[in-house]
Amino acid sequence: MLYCCHIQMVSLITKGLMVLSILHQLGRRPVIAALRSPSDLDQALACGVDNIFFMGGDVKDIIYSVKQVKASNRGAFVHSDLIKGLSATDKESVSFIADYVGADGIVSPKAHIIKETKRMNLYGILHLFILDSLALDNGLKLARSIMPDAIELMPGVVGKVIQKFSEELEEIPIVASGLIQTMEEVKACLDAGATSLSVSDPHLWSLTYEQLQL
Repeated sequence: MLYCCHIQMVSLITKGLMVLSILHQLGRRPVIAALRSPSDLDQALACGVDNIFFMGGDVKDIIYSVKQVKASNRGAFVHSDLIKGLSATDKESVSFIADYVGADGIVSPKAHIIKETKRMNLYGILHLFILDSLALDNGLKLARSIMPDAIELMPGVVGKVIQKFSEELEEIPIVASGLIQTMEEVKACLDAGATSLSVSDPHLWSLTYEQLQL
């Protein structure tokens, strides 16, 4: 099942070009570099990752860093809640990211931010932290109601949760995130149904599907 994202891609061809497009973008490599500081960007780009999740820094850092990412033909996604100088609740932050930052998409736990992100023709990735069965049920309901372009699940090492979301929401790519520290954990997440993984540990950034099959 390590090539599950490619199988998902085929099954989603009839479900709309937007979904297919983000699935292709997120699924080209198993690991997305999750940067807590833009100072790590050069290392991430050198590792050959296809996508960057920005999880720290200020507005000026992000504008400059996203330009670098786009110039290298990679995907750039901004955790809007984690960037200094951006409001975590105001929809105007979405238009700022669209018009001045130039990122491909926004990651947020807030439904109205995801809706506004999609309205602005950016990819909206719903961030969910699943603590217990109630959070699991509420997360599934929220995802069904707003239909994000993808879902980032934390903690990423809980294969049972990944499997539940991937089975219940087959048309939405799943990004596992948090506490992923080994190649074995990467494999387990993909086997459970994740499309890709958002990882802050640099030694995992260069992993390929071929390496994970060994």
